[in-house]
Amino acid sequence: MKFNKLFFAAVAFATLAMVGCKKNGQNEPTPVPGPDEEEVPECPAIDAPGAGSTTIAIYAEVCPRGCYIVGNSTPAGWNEKDDQSLLTPVQGADNWYSVTIPFFDDLQIKAIARPSDEDVELGWSYQWGKNYDPNDPGDLDESVENTKILAGTGEFEYENQGQPKLIHVADNGVIYIWVKNWAASPVIEAKKLETAWVKSNFNNEDWAWYEMTAKGDGVFEFEGIWGGNGCNINETGTDDGAQWYANPELIDDPKAGDKVLVTFVSEKMAIGQLSIKLLEKGQHDVVPAGNGTFVVTVANREYTDGDVCIFTGNFAEKSWGDSDRAMTYDAGTGKWSWTGEYPEDFEYKVIYNGSWAGGNNVKFDGSNYEATFEIQ
Repeated sequence: MKFNKLFFAAVAFATLAMVGCKKNGQNEPTPVPGPDEEEVPECPAIDAPGAGSTTIAIYAEVCPRGCYIVGNSTPAGWNEKDDQSLLTPVQGADNWYSVTIPFFDDLQIKAIARPSDEDVELGWSYQWGKNYDPNDPGDLDESVENTKILAGTGEFEYENQGQPKLIHVADNGVIYIWVKNWAASPVIEAKKLETAWVKSNFNNEDWAWYEMTAKGDGVFEFEGIWGGNGCNINETGTDDGAQWYANPELIDDPKAGDKVLVTFVSEKMAIGQLSIKLLEKGQHDVVPAGNGTFVVTVANREYTDGDVCIFTGNFAEKSWGDSDRAMTYDAGTGKWSWTGEYPEDFEYKVIYNGSWAGGNNVKFDGSNYEATFEIQ
C-alpha cells in the first residue's frame, strides 16, 4: 500500500487569507462561501511555543470530552488508550483546542477524541476521520476530506485506506487542523443497534463486510469460516463509525479455518460484547505451537535510530493491536528478529513506528521463519 503525501509547508501560509485564518495576530477578510462551499473555521492567533516545541491546534465541533494526541516520539507513544497529551480549549475561540509537545524531527501524530461516555474505552475507533487516498481509496468517494490542514507547516501521510498521520511539523511552529468528522462519533448513544454488520477476513477471503442476522433485543449473529482475527462492528456495512474488537471472546477454542458463530450483543450502538464460538472444525492440517525466532525484512523503510518494529499476531495474550513484542534490529543484515512462544496455527504481521504492514497476515507453515513486509 503506497502513501499519498499532501504537502502544505510551502503553500499553507500563502493561502491564509483564503481560509480565513489570522496572520501575525491580525484578522484577514474571510470570503463568504458560495451555496456549494463550506464555511472554513477562522484560525485563532496562537503564539509560537519556542524552540524545541511544537503546537497542534484542532478545530472540532463534536468533541464532548476533548481530544488527545498519540504518535511516534509523543509522550504517549502509539498507546491509543493514553490521553496524557490532552488538548485544552483555546481561550476566546469556540471549538478550538491545542496542545504543545516536545519537537522531534521524526514526530508522527494522530488525534483521538474521548467518547462522551466515560465507561467507553478510549481507542482507535475515535481517531480523526479518513480522507480520500487515490492510491488506496477503499470505499471512499473522491470528495471525502474529514481531516484538513488549514495553516502551518506539516503534511499528511496516509495508511489503512485514508487514515491521516501528521508528519513534518515545524520546530517552534503552530499547525491548525480542522477535524470535520471523527472515524466514529465520540457521542455515545445509549440505545441498541437495529442492524449490524461485521468485518473480518471470513470465508478464506480478503477483509469484507457481512450483514449479521438480527435475533432481537440487540443480538446479532453471523456464521462463516473464521480467519483468526478480530472484527469491526457497525450498523452500515462501511468503515465509517466502525468499532474494532481486537480480542473477542472465544468459545470452545475456535481456530483460523474453523466454521464459527459470531455473536454481537449491542449495548450502546456498536459498543457491546463480541464472541466467536466454534461450530465445526475446519479441514486443515494444524500447525502446532512452539518456540522460535522469526526474522522480518521491512522492504519499504530505511532504518533510523530509534525506529520500533512490533511483532504481532494471533497470540492468546496481547494479540494484534495490543502487542508490545519489540523486535531487534540487526544492522549487518538489515533485518528484524523476535524470539518467543507462538500459538497453534500462528499468523503474524508487524507494526513499524505505529504503522501496520500491508497485505494479508503471514500464515506460519511450521518451517519458514522469515517474511518480508511493506508498511502502509
